[in-house]
Amino acid sequence: MLIVALFIIVVMGLLVAALSRLVISSTDMVSTEVLGARAFFAAQSGLEIGLAKLYPLQRKTSASDSTAIGEAMVCEPKDYDFSVSGLAQCKAQVSCVESNDPTTGTKHYYLTSIGKCQQSSFTTSRTLEMEVWQ
Repeated sequence: MLIVALFIIVVMGLLVAALSRLVISSTDMVSTEVLGARAFFAAQSGLEIGLAKLYPLQRKTSASDSTAIGEAMVCEPKDYDFSVSGLAQCKAQVSCVESNDPTTGTKHYYLTSIGKCQQSSFTTSRTLEMEVWQ
């Protein structure tokens, strides 16, 4: 009887250890998934800020202003740290490349945003790209 009881205790101990390992693994996966979603939204926010810098809603209109109506702003790389509650501990690196099509005279802007979020030992990154033309 003692051997059967000892066997049951060992089997139950192994079962508890396996279940606790499964719970820890599941928690890590959920944390990674949440951080991945936040990194995606950080990258999307970076793209939207970059697009707003290229094409602002309120353009300068007077003759003394440096930017005329219909003219886009400067295409430049920029880093953003987000301090809002949903994107805390997230950053976005936005890069911009400008090219001109000589046949049509069209300006192309290629925006790339890399959103990174870090919390304790977890770090996730998402990259989004956008092409706009004028």
